[in-house]
Amino acid sequence: MRENAIVIGGFEPSYMRKLALYLTSRLGAQIQVGLADDPQAVRSEEDHVVWVGSEAFLAQLREREEAPQCILLSENREEEDAVWRYQSCEKLYQGIMTRYRQMNRVMPVAAARTKQKWITVTSDQGMSALLVFSLVCAQILGEKEGVLYLNFSECCGMERLFLLEPGADLTDLFAEAAADRPLCLDVCVRKLEQTDYILPPANPMVLHELRETDIGRLIQAVERRSEYEYVVVAVGTSCCGCEAFFRRASRIFHLTGEDLLSGCCREDWTELTRLCVGDDGRTAEPVYLREVRADLPGLHLIHEWIGGEVGQQVRRYLDM
Repeated sequence: MRENAIVIGGFEPSYMRKLALYLTSRLGAQIQVGLADDPQAVRSEEDHVVWVGSEAFLAQLREREEAPQCILLSENREEEDAVWRYQSCEKLYQGIMTRYRQMNRVMPVAAARTKQKWITVTSDQGMSALLVFSLVCAQILGEKEGVLYLNFSECCGMERLFLLEPGADLTDLFAEAAADRPLCLDVCVRKLEQTDYILPPANPMVLHELRETDIGRLIQAVERRSEYEYVVVAVGTSCCGCEAFFRRASRIFHLTGEDLLSGCCREDWTELTRLCVGDDGRTAEPVYLREVRADLPGLHLIHEWIGGEVGQQVRRYLDM
């Protein structure tokens, strides 16, 4: 087994295989994932392995190894410094990667993806319209390519609308930047249907405390993720450094209306975009989004939007 490996052991084979497959799907080529019942995965001379397993398995491992790096999957939900075993693969992944980082292990750095395409979306129609259009855009692109979705908006309602589990969000990511530690997206990135995403900050004031260097480090960290062909960024707040999202974008969409008030707001956003990108010919493309309904919260809304009029409208813009 090569460097930077996670090996799972001590549970029934079906459980370990399921978890290993999920970790592999999320980590890609960054970290190799193996099972302890695989002879190639268990070698005492390995010094780059983090062992994940039951209390009994890790106890046996400690008897054999001098100081193995271990992450306990505990039967006890309240146990500190452990990950509760009985939860979704996504939550297990988040817990494992959080403790992986706590061991001061740095994720392998990949080369930047030169063909990565960024799409920036703004709006003068409110946070809800911005959320709908940008997320549907990410979901449709995710049908064929790897996509990361980021939402820099105040109180956009994303977590409540889709009944998402609370967890690490942009606040936690930028806390690492403030501590001058290397940004590790894995502790925050989660899966939402056909796209990866990071939760918007629970405390929107964080957006007003960002530095330009924070946004720059985020962009660099995302560019190193070779699994993402597209990055969709919803900019609902002109936070410090957000001009980098406009400069990086291959396309910029602005949600607007046809009335006078919308027209004045649109001109302001257009001027901001022009200041950010310079005189390279790129302009914000106006999008006249029709009213979107949502009666009950849940993931079903994403499928309704993609299969409905909003999805058709988004596809037309993406094909232009």
